[in-house]
Amino acid sequence: MNYTFNRPLLDGMSPARLKELSAIAPRIKDYESWYMVWLEVAKKAEAEKRYLDAASYYHGAEFYLPAGDVRNGLYDDFARNWALGMKGVAGYERIAIPYSGGHLPGFRLQARGKERSTLIFTGGYDSFVEEFYNFLLPLTELGTTVIAFDGPGQGGALRQGIYLDHAWEKPAKAAIDYFGLDAVDWLGASCGGYMSIRAAAFESRIKHIISMPTSYSGLDMTLKQMRPGKAQQLISLFKAGDRKGTEAVVAEERLPSSVFEWCVVQGMHITGTKTPYDFLTEIAKHSLNGILHNVKQDILLTEGEQDHLFDVGWVHRTMRELVCARSVTTRIFTAREGAEQHCQLGNSAVARHAIVHWLASFYPGMPVGESTKATSVAA
Repeated sequence: MNYTFNRPLLDGMSPARLKELSAIAPRIKDYESWYMVWLEVAKKAEAEKRYLDAASYYHGAEFYLPAGDVRNGLYDDFARNWALGMKGVAGYERIAIPYSGGHLPGFRLQARGKERSTLIFTGGYDSFVEEFYNFLLPLTELGTTVIAFDGPGQGGALRQGIYLDHAWEKPAKAAIDYFGLDAVDWLGASCGGYMSIRAAAFESRIKHIISMPTSYSGLDMTLKQMRPGKAQQLISLFKAGDRKGTEAVVAEERLPSSVFEWCVVQGMHITGTKTPYDFLTEIAKHSLNGILHNVKQDILLTEGEQDHLFDVGWVHRTMRELVCARSVTTRIFTAREGAEQHCQLGNSAVARHAIVHWLASFYPGMPVGESTKATSVAA
C-alpha cells in the first residue's frame, strides 16, 4: 500500500496535495481504511472545487475495491472531476478510439512548435491513463505530439466491458489507423512495458519502443508476489492442469491486504475471469517468449533496481532474446537517483530525461533540456 499511496505524487504534485496526503497516511491500516480515508479526502476536495485533486483521490479510493463491491462506482466520480479540472486547458484534447463495439478513451497533447514525432502511451495492470498526464506533458515542448489512451482492461475501456488482451497489437493498430499515422514511437509503463514490445513485434509502424519497466511474463509477475516455495508449488500444479490444487495454493497465499491478494482480485477484474485458475490461464498468455525475434525496431528497456513488482533479471532475459532488433539500450535506475522503484516513482523526471535523451538520438535538434521539467495542473 505504501507504493500505491505515493502514486498521486507521481509528477508535478502541488504542496497542498503533499500536505493533505501526509496528514491522512497514518490513518490507513488495511484495504477498508484505505477506501474510507481516500473517499473522505476526495469528497472534501470536490466540495472545495479542487477537481484534479478530487479525481486523483477518487482513483485512490477505488483502487483496492473488488470488482463486485457495491461501492465500486467511483470511476464515474473520478472521470467527472477530471473533466471539470481539465476544462479549458490549452492543448488538451479528449479522444475516443473506436474498438470492439465501444471505444478506447484517452487524450491527445499537441506538440508545441515544430512537430518532430508522435508518441503513443499506454499504462498497465491497474492504471488510468490520466495518471500520467503530468509525466507526458513536458514531451510536447520537445516537438512530440502525445496520444495516450486506456487499452483493453484499463480505465474507461474496462468499464465498457473491454477486457485485457495479451495481443496488444490489436489496440495499437486501432489507434494508429484512427489517427492515420505512418510512424509512431510507443511508450508503455508498468505492464504496458510488455504491451509496447508485444505491439511492436506485430506492428511495423511503431519505430521506437520504450518499455518502462520491462515485463517478460504476466505469470512471472504474479508468482513474484508469492512466497518462493509456494510460487514453485503453484506453477507445478498449474502447468499440470490441476485446477483444484492450483486454487488451493492461491487460497493459502491470499492474505488480507497483501499484494498477492490484490494481484489476484485485480487480475480477475481486468481479464473478466471468475476464478483464480482462469485468471492465471489468461495472464499466462502475456509472455514475450517466442516473439522477440519479430522485434526489428530500436528499443529502450528500463527498470528500477529495487522494483518490488518486477525483476531486473527480466530486462536481461529480454535483451538476450532481441536478436533482430535494430538497437537495444538498457537503463537501470538506482536508489542513489531516487528512481529505484517501480516506474521510477520517487523521481520520475529522471526516467523521462533518460527516455528523451534516447529518443533525441533519432530526432536531431530535439531540445532535450525541456524534458527535466515537472509540470502540474493540480492546484
